[in-house]
Amino acid sequence: MLKCILCLFVFLSQTFSAQIFITLSDNLFVRVPMPKKGIVCSNHDRVERIRKILTNVKTYKSNWGPKVYVGLYKGHAVFIASAPVGSGAGLMFTELYSAGAEYIIRYGSDDVKEPLDHEENLVKIINETDNLYGYNKASAVPENEWGKSIFASETLLGVLREEATNRDLCVEERICHHLENYHALRKPERFSPEREKILKQQLAQIKRTDKNESFDMESAVLFRVAKDFNKHAAAVLQTVNKANDKEGPYEGHNKRKAISQEIMFAEYVLSALMRIN
Repeated sequence: MLKCILCLFVFLSQTFSAQIFITLSDNLFVRVPMPKKGIVCSNHDRVERIRKILTNVKTYKSNWGPKVYVGLYKGHAVFIASAPVGSGAGLMFTELYSAGAEYIIRYGSDDVKEPLDHEENLVKIINETDNLYGYNKASAVPENEWGKSIFASETLLGVLREEATNRDLCVEERICHHLENYHALRKPERFSPEREKILKQQLAQIKRTDKNESFDMESAVLFRVAKDFNKHAAAVLQTVNKANDKEGPYEGHNKRKAISQEIMFAEYVLSALMRIN
């Protein structure tokens, strides 16, 4: 009797802490059950490259483009999924969790405007996100939480730290500010003088001095969705060259440098996930 009461208490606690109850049958993109652990990327070509790490791979593609590869890594079922750029990725994240995912790590690239030279070989672990407004509003999050910090799963942070130590990686834990408009950060001077002034004021308002900062367009959304499902999320960011006006981050020399580290990043994240029972 006591055991039944305890089980009921645990179930009710989990139920009431969750805020979204979408199920697999509601989904638009992800129409099959998912493994508990996986990686998400918004760079679709990266997904195509790193999915080759997996064995016994099955491919699931939506009519809107995003793909999910489900396979084995060291004998364990995992997924590697592509997601749209920006807040639209929330749809994919929502459906991955509703399809059975419990632990999701985003592997992406940092949009920070002027990275330091040493960051080229740095693994950036995102333990906190903020500056998320539109998606919060659209999700009926209380207004007093808009823009405020959303934190990574301590479980995932723990295994990322352990795996980094095991691999002797150079890592740094950071805050990632949500970026809704990529060019507003990178080229505010391309906006009208009035808007440029406002954009710079907005950046000044979110400036942090207590920890190093990153920017991207998806991590905060992932953290929000994970929190609403009462599931787990974290992010790992790579630094690529986005400052070259003549050559994009995945063109020519920049591409060769960027993809030379991809397998290391992917295997690091997947191995960290394997540390979770």
